[in-house]
Amino acid sequence: MTPTALDTRRRHSFFAGLAIQCRVIGALLLRELHTRYGRENIGYLWLFGEPMILASVMALLHHGGHTAYGSDIKPLPFTVLGYTTFIMFRGIVNRSEGVVEGSSVLLYHRMVTIFDVVLARALLEAAGTFTTYMMLMLLLWGVGLVALPARPLYLFLAILAMFWCSWSQSMIITSSTHDNRTLERLIHPYAYFMIPLSCAFIQVGWLPAPIRSIVLWFPLPHIFELARFGQFNSANLDYFDGIYLVAVCLIQTWLGLVSISKCRKRLHLR
Repeated sequence: MTPTALDTRRRHSFFAGLAIQCRVIGALLLRELHTRYGRENIGYLWLFGEPMILASVMALLHHGGHTAYGSDIKPLPFTVLGYTTFIMFRGIVNRSEGVVEGSSVLLYHRMVTIFDVVLARALLEAAGTFTTYMMLMLLLWGVGLVALPARPLYLFLAILAMFWCSWSQSMIITSSTHDNRTLERLIHPYAYFMIPLSCAFIQVGWLPAPIRSIVLWFPLPHIFELARFGQFNSANLDYFDGIYLVAVCLIQTWLGLVSISKCRKRLHLR
């Protein structure tokens, strides 16, 4: 076999394997959707309905407030953007604990891995929260309460960064909480503890310098600064560090991949 033919065969094998894994993840998405929401009442619409109700309540609480930071940064879109983006993080992180135990039956199949299950759950959470954000913003824009994103590309990059950061952490949590009930119980408090540290409802520039230097060690404030820069024309990127954010996400991804690989090796399916 010539080198050209061998390379062609390898490429075909790679894309064939990738297509199979995409179908596996798609099937896991449908299974997770059906298992979580079922077909009773409004069924799958709860994927968007649940975060929309929570985000709407938060928006109503802040509607009519005052702001002195930028002419176009109003409390209503500021809160909707912050809350819907944060619940993507919270949902992905909270759903990552107990993945191995809850999916042990699926892991008997050779094509299904812990990585696939974690990714499917993360994609489902991201789809629900992103759709909620889009629907709420379009509704508020339709009634004249908010403006369209000033820089849509930056906003989209922020959403992708939030997914990447949350998903990479979820892999670490999935493997760390397996057979560790104590650590498993700390995941939900961790998600709520990150609310003030994420700067979801406050701009980094509003913080005192000592506190600002602490919160910027976390990746979430950088993501929210990028998201607000994409949404609001008067927002800026004075405290955003893209290189640091990418570096943290890469390290988290590497740690997550290594940890779930070790978790699979020590997993005894019964």
